[in-house]
Amino acid sequence: MEERPVADPQTETRRQDLYSRHIEGFVKAAEQDLDKALDQFGFTVWHSLPPKQAAALKERLGVRALEACDLYNRGTALAMEGKWAEGEADLRAALKKDSEHCAAAFNLAVCLERLGRLEEARGAYGTCLKMLDRARGRRDSRIASDAEVAQESARIQQHLETLAKS
Repeated sequence: MEERPVADPQTETRRQDLYSRHIEGFVKAAEQDLDKALDQFGFTVWHSLPPKQAAALKERLGVRALEACDLYNRGTALAMEGKWAEGEADLRAALKKDSEHCAAAFNLAVCLERLGRLEEARGAYGTCLKMLDRARGRRDSRIASDAEVAQESARIQQHLETLAKS
């Protein structure tokens, strides 16, 4: 049996700290002078940024958010800040790009619910349920297993029943 070295927690912590400092350094430098930050750290660092910061950097560089995942990430980040209407717009745009983006449909429903547009929210949750139903048995699904699809469907259905009472 091959003997494997035991990971040293302190070494791993130092690596994480170094990586975190590297990302923080890029963010601070980019706030002052984006061109200089890109020269110093390279463009690929933006892949390590939180979704909202990555989307903002893309916009500053003039790169349009063409992918559904970009729009989904930005819309979700806006929603997490309580900017429900702005999040709604990006999530709708994500669904235009990828009509089977179940997470975008779900987060759109949350935004609509938070905006008090309950009938639209119910419709968006229903759309999400249909997407989940179509995902059953598909290996290419973004959802890992049929069991998870069933669990998520049940959770959404229960929430819809709660909404119906309000």
